[in-house]
Amino acid sequence: MREVVSVKDIPKGTRKPSVSSNTLDFLKSNVYNVTDITRKKKLTEILDKFSSEVTDEVFIIQNAKNKNAKGAFLDLEFFEELLTYKESMEEALDHVIVEEAISRKNKEATLSLSDVFDEDDIDFDLLMSEIGE
Repeated sequence: MREVVSVKDIPKGTRKPSVSSNTLDFLKSNVYNVTDITRKKKLTEILDKFSSEVTDEVFIIQNAKNKNAKGAFLDLEFFEELLTYKESMEEALDHVIVEEAISRKNKEATLSLSDVFDEDDIDFDLLMSEIGE
């Protein structure tokens, strides 16, 4: 008998990304090789899509000869909006961290420095040797 396993039970790092018809539609209509862009009027078509209104449509351009050579074309105003969200999140996180530090400023430390560092995060001996240098 086959055991039924929920996707939630599979650790995130080991999950295979699922493919849907939406994914395939995106790949067919929004991913281009460099040669597709340079030999056809595709770049002009893409830029024209961005000219009429702000859109969240994204186009992926890749070099078929170098799989690491990829980039994204997206509406400049949409990109500015995304950057604004990112900056707001960073500012909010900085504020939370400062507030937490201020609230702990005069409290007694209950953990040793070596207890604070997780074995997987930082090598305590390496840190101490670097501090000594």
